[in-house]
Order: sequence, then structure tokens, then C-alpha cells
Amino acid sequence: MGRILIHACCAHCLGKTLAGLAREPEPMAPVVFWGNPNIHPLIEWRRRLKAVKMLAERAGLPLIANETYGLVEFCRAVHGHEAVPERCTRCYALRLNRAAEAARENGCNVFTTTLATSRHQDHALIRAAGEAAGRAVGIPFLYRDWREAEADPDLVKMLYHQQYCGCVFSEYDRFKDTTTHLWPPPGDAAPPP
Repeated sequence: MGRILIHACCAHCLGKTLAGLAREPEPMAPVVFWGNPNIHPLIEWRRRLKAVKMLAERAGLPLIANETYGLVEFCRAVHGHEAVPERCTRCYALRLNRAAEAARENGCNVFTTTLATSRHQDHALIRAAGEAAGRAVGIPFLYRDWREAEADPDLVKMLYHQQYCGCVFSEYDRFKDTTTHLWPPPGDAAPPP
């Protein structure tokens, strides 16, 4: 049985990826990889890493975690390219290059990413970045469209589920039109002095 390295961005997407892999005709032994310098702020990064660790523990899977918070690395990678799709292209390349190298270093035959489970990510860009990273290190990238996969509820039960992609730019895009935490609330009269 071959080994597949799964680049994981969060626990819920990892659960969906595991469900997708279970339907593959040839079984593969999953190795989970955490390498996400794009996720900000630090507390968000820690929440997601903790949830991935908990899921890997529940599923009995080995986990390789780059536990260095990557704010500076991510900012350097996207500086001058903050708009979509350039930002996403650079971010995918940054993370999937790391994953391909980790796959080679850890004796995996192939690698993939949980990004392929998201309805909000650009799948053509993910596939291109994964295939380029794989060619660079000589490890094939497995792309599957797992957007319809469903995670095992027992694996993801009570695990943190994020509300945005991870980067500060996507966090802004997600919440910029909300009125949450505004004071006074829009439409209310200003509070008395």
C-alpha cells in the first residue's frame, strides 16, 4: 500500500478528504501535513492546528506539523499581489511546494490537499499549483474534486470550524459587510453621553 501525504488546512476539510480517499480504488495510507503560513491571526492559526491534531489523533494518523507561525513568510509571498487570483496563486504555491517537499522527505508516493474539498477555492489554480510542486520534487499530485464529500461526523465532532479561508485578506472579504461589533449599531441613535 502506498503512502499519501495530505496537506491539511483545517480539520473539517481533512475529514472530507479522508472520506474522498476512502472511495479511491487503490487504498493509500494517509500521512497528515500541516504547513499553512497564510492563516492569520495567530489565535486562528492555533485553533486550526489544534483541531487538525485532534482529528489526526482520533483517526490514528501520523501528523507532520510545521509549527512555525508564518506571518512574515506569507506577507512576503503575496506582497504586491494582494488581489484575487494572484494572491491565491502565490498562497497555493507556497503551501503545496512545502507539502510536496514533505511528501518526498517522508517517503510518500503521492500528495494531495484538503483545499480540493472547498466550494470557495479556485480548483484550477489548486490543481496547477499542486502539479507544478509535484513536478519540481518528483512526487505526483493527486487532484480530486471532493467538494461533495462528507466528513465522518465522529471525526469532526466538536472540532473548531472556521468562517474564512485563513488569510487576513479573506477574513476582510468575509466580514466587511457585516455590522457585527459596530457601536452604535447601524440604525440606532447614538447613545447618550
